[in-house]
Amino acid sequence: MYVLKKISLSGLIFLLILTGCGSLEPFVKISVSETTGLSRDLEYVSIEIPFHVALQPSQILVAFDVNGGTSVPVQVLDTVWKGENSSLKIMFPVSIEENTTKTFELTAPANIGNTGPFGIQMSDDRSSVENQIYKATFSTTDNSRRGQINGMILKNFDDKLLKRGHVAMHWAPNFSKSDEIGYFNMEDLPSTSLNHVEKGFYQVEKIRSGRIEKHPEIFLEGKYTFFADLPYFISESTMTMEEEVSLNLLRNDEMTMDSLFTHVVYQKDNGKVARLQLYDAELDGLENNHISDDSNFVAFYNCNHGYGLASVRLEYDNTNSEGNQSPLFNPYTKISKSRGNGRYWNRVLIDSATTLPKGSRYHEKNAYLVFETGKKIPEERILYYAERLANPLSATLEN
Repeated sequence: MYVLKKISLSGLIFLLILTGCGSLEPFVKISVSETTGLSRDLEYVSIEIPFHVALQPSQILVAFDVNGGTSVPVQVLDTVWKGENSSLKIMFPVSIEENTTKTFELTAPANIGNTGPFGIQMSDDRSSVENQIYKATFSTTDNSRRGQINGMILKNFDDKLLKRGHVAMHWAPNFSKSDEIGYFNMEDLPSTSLNHVEKGFYQVEKIRSGRIEKHPEIFLEGKYTFFADLPYFISESTMTMEEEVSLNLLRNDEMTMDSLFTHVVYQKDNGKVARLQLYDAELDGLENNHISDDSNFVAFYNCNHGYGLASVRLEYDNTNSEGNQSPLFNPYTKISKSRGNGRYWNRVLIDSATTLPKGSRYHEKNAYLVFETGKKIPEERILYYAERLANPLSATLEN
């Protein structure tokens, strides 16, 4: 019997007891490389591996760090069949120094001891998901569906609740037709639309798609991905125009919140960072000097209490079904005042009556990051994670 070390990735702890580990031949060896000079305390790598052995109920895959001598369970994301051959999409956590490479051996021990507590949890009724840093709650329009994120509890800031009192907090993507009043978004998908959850050791995914009854021309797709022990979650959305449609407003990346922040911070096209007070006349200057629609990040923070929420933009792709640019009209990132002294940001794609041809498509992928303001510059942690998210670790199979 060989007992592996107990490892701790902040709140994520596993103790694996393996029988006959020394005699196990690894299924594959994986090299993980950091090549951009950015050390990682914790990052999850994913890779597709060939795998032709059926696991027993008592078995899970384990990644053994040859360099460090520690092991962690592997989360299987999907099984891929190519003819008679199968492969697995997997993920596992890595800690690595800058400009180094680590080798991991994948095995499937026969006996697994304690594999907990998990660092990511979803409630039994699927109304919330949480890790060590935050708890995100979902709106519950009725008992048959769970919608957008409508609140976030910040565990490191005395359980401060970020919310928008009368609507969901994450209000994107959204749109309105030229002949109607009001907006529609993922909240308006019928209860019969796809609303699927995948849970594992390290991540929870919530996937939604469908058509709003009043807008059958637009197919909506959305996915949240939450991670153990990381201060952010990933949100992806795609709007595809399956028929020609006339809209007077089209937006994504919208976070709307009550009066909980003091400042907005964003990155300009030249790379410089700008900070403005949210409750001051200087905010009005953005009406004539817009934030770019593809600004690398935009965030709100509270200078008195030290917490903030950022959107780190990872993908912004408006390519249509034929590979050309979908229509945009006056695109920019808008900081808006709203009732009850609330504030919100959103990315405007269309801000005036426009006809969108069939095949138009609008895609985004953002990391929504809970951060503590830095002592010297408030956006210090945003820049830290933005660099690493833009330069993920490389994982490859060894021969």
